[in-house]
Amino acid sequence: MNFSPESLLDNPLLRTDLIERRDYQLGIACNAVKKNTLVVLPTALGKTVIAVITAAHFLYNYSDKKVLVMAPTRPLVLQHWQTFLKFLRLRPSDVVVLTGKNPPQYRMNAWNSQARLYFCTPQVVANDHERGLRLSDFSLLVFDECHRARKNYAYTKVAQAYVRESPYPMILAMTASPGSERSRILELCRALYIENIEVRTEEDSDVRSYLAPVGVEWVYVELPPAYQQIREGIKQILEQRLSSLVETGFIRKKPRYVRRSDLIELGEKIARQLDQEKRGELFGILLLQASAMTLSHALELLETQGMFALKKFVERLLHSTKRSHKSVISELRKNGLLEKILSTEGIDHPKLEKVMRVLTEEFARNPDSRVIVFTHFRETSRLLCQKLKEKGIRAERFVGQASKEGEAGMSQEQQAAILERFRDGDIRVLVATSVGEEGLDIPSVDLVIFYEPVPSEIRYIQRKGRTGRRRFGRVVILAASKTLDETYLWSSRHKLRRMKREIRKLNLELHPILRLGEPPKPNPMRPEELAPADEMPSISELEDQERFRTRRLNREIARASRHIYRKILEHGEADFQQIVSEMADDGVPSDVVERAIHNLLGSGQIVKEDDRLMPAGSSLGRTLGSKRYLFEVEKVMMGKAILIVDNKWRSVLIPQEYSGPRDLIRRGAKFEATAEFYNQEGKLHARIYSVDRILS
Repeated sequence: MNFSPESLLDNPLLRTDLIERRDYQLGIACNAVKKNTLVVLPTALGKTVIAVITAAHFLYNYSDKKVLVMAPTRPLVLQHWQTFLKFLRLRPSDVVVLTGKNPPQYRMNAWNSQARLYFCTPQVVANDHERGLRLSDFSLLVFDECHRARKNYAYTKVAQAYVRESPYPMILAMTASPGSERSRILELCRALYIENIEVRTEEDSDVRSYLAPVGVEWVYVELPPAYQQIREGIKQILEQRLSSLVETGFIRKKPRYVRRSDLIELGEKIARQLDQEKRGELFGILLLQASAMTLSHALELLETQGMFALKKFVERLLHSTKRSHKSVISELRKNGLLEKILSTEGIDHPKLEKVMRVLTEEFARNPDSRVIVFTHFRETSRLLCQKLKEKGIRAERFVGQASKEGEAGMSQEQQAAILERFRDGDIRVLVATSVGEEGLDIPSVDLVIFYEPVPSEIRYIQRKGRTGRRRFGRVVILAASKTLDETYLWSSRHKLRRMKREIRKLNLELHPILRLGEPPKPNPMRPEELAPADEMPSISELEDQERFRTRRLNREIARASRHIYRKILEHGEADFQQIVSEMADDGVPSDVVERAIHNLLGSGQIVKEDDRLMPAGSSLGRTLGSKRYLFEVEKVMMGKAILIVDNKWRSVLIPQEYSGPRDLIRRGAKFEATAEFYNQEGKLHARIYSVDRILS
């Protein structure tokens, strides 16, 4: 079936008045509704709008099917949720957001609801698939930031399950770059069953008019003499380690050509062989490899970040118990480098001065400028932010959520607050680590500074794409001459050219996948199923609805748990399937019943043997050696109850010694329970582990 841009835009589900018509987006979407498509598009060229148009086609024309949109992080999931709701006439009840913050019982109930558009992290989908989720009802799956679909990442598991279960699977994958190596691009295409690649760059004629020009400047600096002396000393020690590794035959290169990637590959190779013979020899080689990696990192810190970063790193090595770290410290001390590193103070990397000068010039030209300074290391981000504030520049750090090297990360709420201040102009400079590169809704800026070049063309594209969205942008890349910086600078440019070349070649070799069924028959949405054109739910309304759904489900599960528990106690045991059937007759959904039973089992209130559900006391007594007794509640007082035991004697029961339904402790109630007794201040006390049967 052929689709035209007009037919895709002529979709009542789309709020077309809010969508800027871009021919390249419509052209890509026309292919995406026909084939599993990988969209390779630089940041800021509207991958999400392509996904919206494509998803609208499936949602509107196949109203009995669902659409799933995935992104690797919760903030990005929420960002897509907001964007899709802006452009689609869907009711709040049609849309669900599921992340790790939602409890499993809520998610499983949501999958079985009448909602039609789902926004999730891939790990949630993979986890819920193991719990019973089936993907056969989805007409389209969207994988954002799909370059992550490698090896055991959740994207690959979800794609495999979808293609296996859906009679006619359709996939839309999106990224700024899939990588530059042919093998990596091919791995991605196979993992996501790609049949067609749509690639656009800033140079393409149908794209160029939508991008403001971006000027890229490379600024080189020279390392100060104090740095060069220490640098030469570290290089000598590193070369000795590399020469020793080459002599083992595990690396077949001259020492001066050995790169970090070679060392990483060697480490993986040794790890695979450790189960074989010659373990002692392999451990020796592994020690050489690990110390070479440590020295290589130390050299990179000195060359690209500065003495302060190297000093912090060496101080951590001094407190490390690893043999490779102790070996490096020993060599540094023997060569007189350790004292120089620890005593050198106040010699900043020349990049710091360049950053200050570039920012001073930028704010002199335009006091309202927004700037992002990217750096790979948190230590550097902290130092930069401190120096900028000392100069009176309104700057803040922007780092990830993970804790690193004893420093807590930023919560999502903290990240959101900083981005809001940046948008409002309260912050002029954002000093960001890699978390600012991918996906997040960071506003377009006037200037992007790379504190160091990056060897990855993916990260280069993502950093550069933060500027030049609506007006002229500027990128400044700092590099220390004759260092790893220069290597990374040329590497990213080379990889970028190779990526474009390999994608275009590979696209000619892709073939259609084998689908098990026929395309779904059109079943368009009815007019009354569309949200009114002039009504757009606010984000707060949607969040309120999500909270209401969660509370309502939790209440339903708690109510079902109490009902099921009492039923089991009244009969002594119950058949699992019979309970599900009886509760269904009362209008309780099966997934709520199953979750209630799961909670009762998890809390230890009941046990399951074969298909029979029994009070926990039925097995607890055997385990603890406890006995079952007949109890009758004689009197209930403040903080305790008096029980008659086996119609013979009395005992005291306090709340913390009772495991069972609270409403059972009432005058006249009779029940059997697994229990033990103890004396306290001359009085007999009961310790009730489990109520096994309710008698009255």
